[in-house]
Amino acid sequence: MSTPIREGLFFLLPIGAGQYGVGLVARAPRRGGILLGYFFGPRRTTRPGVEWLNSRFAGQAACVARFRDQALFRGEWPVLPSLPSFDRMQWPVPAFHRFDGSITASPGTVTVTDWRVEYGDDNLVTPIHEQPATTAELRLGEDLVYDPRSLCREVGAQLLTAVPSADDSVWR
Repeated sequence: MSTPIREGLFFLLPIGAGQYGVGLVARAPRRGGILLGYFFGPRRTTRPGVEWLNSRFAGQAACVARFRDQALFRGEWPVLPSLPSFDRMQWPVPAFHRFDGSITASPGTVTVTDWRVEYGDDNLVTPIHEQPATTAELRLGEDLVYDPRSLCREVGAQLLTAVPSADDSVWR
């Protein structure tokens, strides 16, 4: 790949039949092969302009996910210009939700545990904090590391849900 993977790098994520979502690498730890990305709609068939890219901010993302870097590393996803001045503070690592499927049974109770999981800026592999999730935290993004194919499917589904059309004028 001619462009190194670095924080602030935008790329096109193929989400089906000539359509793309736009991704931003928000964390690229030196080790681990796992990146954190913010993903934006609308679904598009052409590359967005630099002005559109530079006007993105974290709150506009349709989803945030951890994903494996192979497709970017191998140059399989088209790379776009980077943010001119990427600031980690503006693109935080969010908490995620994990359902681990465990059941704790004590006399008279059965508890299935959901977890709120947090990662550090430089390690997206090992959580730095885990605690039982509250009801509101069940809506956090899934604590998964997506492979390239499953990331394309998930982001495509998220963008289709968020904005059924590919018209940028109705996107936030």
